[in-house]
Amino acid sequence: MKEKGILLPIFSLPSKYGIGDFGKEAYEFIDILSENGMKYWEILPINACDRLPYSPISYYALEEDYISLDKLKEYGLIEDVEERETRDRVIYDDFKEKYYKQAFSKFTKDKEYKEFIKRKEINEYAKFMSNQKGQSKEYYLFLQYILYKQWMELKEYANSKDIKIIGDMPVYPTFNSVETKCNPKCFEMKNGKFTFEAGTPPDYFNSDGQKWNSPVYNVKNMEKDNYKYLVKRFKYHLKLFDKVRVDYFRGYDSFFKIPIGKSGKEGFYTDGVSYGFFDELFKDENIRIEDLIIEDLGDIREETVELRKHYGFTRQKILQFSIDLNNFYDKDNEDENVLVFPGNHDCQTIHGWYKTLNDEYKERLKEFLRRNECYDINVNIGIMQYCAKCKAKIAIITVQDILGLDDSARINVPGVQMDENWSWKLVDFNDFRERIKDFK
Repeated sequence: MKEKGILLPIFSLPSKYGIGDFGKEAYEFIDILSENGMKYWEILPINACDRLPYSPISYYALEEDYISLDKLKEYGLIEDVEERETRDRVIYDDFKEKYYKQAFSKFTKDKEYKEFIKRKEINEYAKFMSNQKGQSKEYYLFLQYILYKQWMELKEYANSKDIKIIGDMPVYPTFNSVETKCNPKCFEMKNGKFTFEAGTPPDYFNSDGQKWNSPVYNVKNMEKDNYKYLVKRFKYHLKLFDKVRVDYFRGYDSFFKIPIGKSGKEGFYTDGVSYGFFDELFKDENIRIEDLIIEDLGDIREETVELRKHYGFTRQKILQFSIDLNNFYDKDNEDENVLVFPGNHDCQTIHGWYKTLNDEYKERLKEFLRRNECYDINVNIGIMQYCAKCKAKIAIITVQDILGLDDSARINVPGVQMDENWSWKLVDFNDFRERIKDFK
């Protein structure tokens, strides 16, 4: 039976405090999913970052903005909290900081906390942040303890409602990060300086290619200690989430690197960690192949396909790219071991995509849906119905597509720096409660 779910970043949850978090709205969202037969909640990365979810500062620390002030009140660590105007955009600022400091001043270290702060990576993060921002190391240890506690409480609640969380793991950290400071041998460097930047080659959309403000891995050094750095990270993420979306799977087969200071025109591909790493990872019998979902979209070479097939990973497909409107055919509707989206966080919404089609292709799309017995006067609903019927074993729809919103509600436009990226959020769940019933 087809399993279905919804994609919504944590920051996009409704909130009285400017940004979605691990508080009561997250619990309410889980209730709505459960009531409507959903099995998955897919989120974007929740690693500590500077607004950009796919450029983490740490793979073990969580993003401080996601602390729930309401839950801090429940813990008795703060009292009254000022509410903010509810908007459909995230407010990125330090509004919560004063409440975090109040909570820290009242917090009493217990056995659970003392056990948590023994973690090496959390201590490295706390020291890094103390050096960056000037607060005490203990303050950042406290914040991470609260984040981990609130997240695991939320995940436990989701699981109790038969909802599994699909987390997301970025492929690279940012240059200025705990990861690069504490694991320099894992990255390509010479005399303490980075030699390459991760990115993509020139294409139709960007004549100079993309640069990601991230270092690339030193594969030879990783191989020397059996990929310990990556193995540990994967295991940790499989503890945080029920399933993990592995970002940029192509990079584990072969990755693009650009000499520092140069453009993508001077970059080139080189071999990744590949079979050596995955063989090492799966030596642990507790690591299940079915709990990894790989992102293998875009320019994929045959060797990447062979790597995916070798392990039997669940892959992703996006209907906006797979429907051939010239031939009324879904080019990618043969494999069942697939998670299908109409579009994901980097795509146009269904409504936005549909508006870009000319009149002929709009009619062709409607005809495609009719042929698959998914026709509805609302194309948005027809696409959702097709996702629920196609051969893919999992269908995930973004909240924006459930609501039929246009491209003003996009989560991200790749390769373009603008304030609208990573900022869309729900004002409330009223419309969503009704519209989710169309996903059947």
